[in-house]
Amino acid sequence: MKISVKYLVIFCAFLFLGQFAFAQVGQVEKDLLVVDEIQIDVKSVQIDAKSNTASVELFLTSYTRNGRELKLNTFGTQLVDMKNKTYLFGTITLGKIMVKLEDKQNYINYLMKTDEPVLLKVTVPNWGKVKPKEIVVVFEDSEEEGHYIETAVQL
Repeated sequence: MKISVKYLVIFCAFLFLGQFAFAQVGQVEKDLLVVDEIQIDVKSVQIDAKSNTASVELFLTSYTRNGRELKLNTFGTQLVDMKNKTYLFGTITLGKIMVKLEDKQNYINYLMKTDEPVLLKVTVPNWGKVKPKEIVVVFEDSEEEGHYIETAVQL
């Protein structure tokens, strides 16, 4: 009888600890945003009261085996405020490529390497003092040319 109680207590302890370990793993995976084999992570959100600008920095990481070409739609990529009003960019920087709104360039083509994060920085002029709610990132689907994926990233 003593042996079976001892084993029952050990078994219950393993069950309890096992549930705790799985709960922690589930929580970490929930925060990841992966779209079309690109992981999107928020690096920073900044509001500059002096210049009335909002800046959002994201890391984009490709999971495809040999890298991929990323075709970012610049006019589709917008910042959203708490009232769901969208704002066009002043500048978008992807890696070392910078596009200004006045350039009227629709797309940025960028060759991403596997597991190497690329910094995407979107700066919006004429922004208020409130933190943005989300950024909408639009890029071409890797499987279907001409089809674009619109992803809302919560900030």
